[in-house]
Amino acid sequence: MLDQIPRPLLVFGVLAAGIAMFFVIQEPHSVCMSQLPVFQESQQGQIFPRQGKTSQRPALYPRLVENCKVGNSPGACYELFNLLRKLVRDLHGSPNECLLPFGEVPEVKKALVEGTRLMVQLAWGDRPPEKGIEKFGWLEASDLSLFCQLKDTMIKIYGDADWDAFRLATHPTLPGEAQIIQDGICANCEIIKKADAVLSSEEIWLRSLFSLRCEQFR
Repeated sequence: MLDQIPRPLLVFGVLAAGIAMFFVIQEPHSVCMSQLPVFQESQQGQIFPRQGKTSQRPALYPRLVENCKVGNSPGACYELFNLLRKLVRDLHGSPNECLLPFGEVPEVKKALVEGTRLMVQLAWGDRPPEKGIEKFGWLEASDLSLFCQLKDTMIKIYGDADWDAFRLATHPTLPGEAQIIQDGICANCEIIKKADAVLSSEEIWLRSLFSLRCEQFR
């Protein structure tokens, strides 16, 4: 039957089928590919460097994280928390189908994971807190709301299983006992136990920001 088809027509048909198959196999230029530069522009100078005419200015994020860690106070963390709020707002301001791919951008994932973990560490403090409001440390209501926004965003992007893995991976970063200061020097800092060596996972959850009831902040 193929012998009866004119050769030029047969060649054209094969080429057309090949082109059609190429576009079926290849991922089409999606809305998210078009929206990614828009999102990156909204985060220039925040988690992405700001590109000037002749030079590039580094992103604010690393410096703000360090300021927050060192200062460990509402004032020291104010700018970082605002940056994280804007990140969440810009992510959710993008098309719904873009939330997942944008969440895999390395700078975005680093800020979400590192920023959320830092909030848990700040609330926990330098020793295991009690199970009441002490577990919130100096964090205010607006900060707790931010934590819930970060949690919801991470679960939406990475899923419940990854959130649980993130939670468990945070346990070894929390102090399990208080520092002993002698003559202005920490006497036990090199051997201090971490929370997961002293408390069960359930106890850590109850004493940490992870047990915050986010329903009241939605």
